[in-house]
Amino acid sequence: MVKVAIIGVGNVASALLQSLEMVKNGSKVQGIREDLPLSPCDIEIVSAFDVDKRKVGLPLSRAIFERPNVVEPLAHVRDWDVMVKRGPTLDGREGVLGEIIEESEDKPVDVTEEIRQSGAEVVLNLLPTGADKASIYYAQRSLEAGSSFINATPSPLTRLLGDKFVEAGLPLLGDDLLSQIGGTAFHAGLIDFLKSRGVKVTRSYQIDIAGTTEALVTLEDKRKDLKKGIKSSFLSSHSDADVVAGTSDYVEFLRDKRVSYMVIEGTYSIGVPIRVDISLKTMDAPNAVAPLIDLIRYSKMLKDNNMGGPIKEVCGYYFKNSIDKYNSFEEAKLALDKFTKSLMREPRTE
Repeated sequence: MVKVAIIGVGNVASALLQSLEMVKNGSKVQGIREDLPLSPCDIEIVSAFDVDKRKVGLPLSRAIFERPNVVEPLAHVRDWDVMVKRGPTLDGREGVLGEIIEESEDKPVDVTEEIRQSGAEVVLNLLPTGADKASIYYAQRSLEAGSSFINATPSPLTRLLGDKFVEAGLPLLGDDLLSQIGGTAFHAGLIDFLKSRGVKVTRSYQIDIAGTTEALVTLEDKRKDLKKGIKSSFLSSHSDADVVAGTSDYVEFLRDKRVSYMVIEGTYSIGVPIRVDISLKTMDAPNAVAPLIDLIRYSKMLKDNNMGGPIKEVCGYYFKNSIDKYNSFEEAKLALDKFTKSLMREPRTE
């Protein structure tokens, strides 16, 4: 069993909890690693934090369906004993978030003590893009509580706090989660394929449109530049081409739907041109489920083996802004496979 605390009860939290409930009822999550000793059924959410008054104080099973969440109900979620606790706001309502989030008047709890009391071995950060102070705060509280930390946000925690987690022997996995089959992953996969067929990719761009809170806040200049830089850098690591990618618009009625448009230009054969135009339509929040289930299980295994800090092979495969990047998905997958086999051979250190 692996006990997990969630930071930010938003759309991704809703999709994750519903998926875990479906797994317990016999459904299967496609795309997770089948060779890890823990199963999705072994994941238990034991604590949750938020600042929105529509969620704080509610059972987690109800809070995941409250506004501004837009994920459609996928499963009946049983009533859990877990209540959403009031965390500190810090920079969690800066900019447009101040218009979206209705701040709770409750007093923030002692986060370190709550993590300890809940027995959470893994803390999962699902805060909005740009909430850097809050992300750092929760990572530090996780460190104090002796828990692993997964940073699904773009906040550069592995660079800022990596050494401290190494010293403590606690895993810190991040930064900026790579969706299972989102626009960035799909775009990079297309570039990998074209390169494998001898195509010289010269330039490419990608624009994303969605109706989630995350899409809306990402349009603010500071957050937009951050996400655009991370996506573009990740795609450029798969090619020597000039690549630009980012969220271009928020369309409320799309809700959790995301539309990605990609254009890739290059040459092949004797230098003749090729252009690929593709649109990809996905549901945004469920795209995070399979990677997060894997990362929670890896976090538990790494913690049990006293392996602290950012783990190159895990971070390089599951995140867009990891410290160490690979040149292709194939290279990243081979490295992760090799590491996983080695990890499962390691004796547990008490």
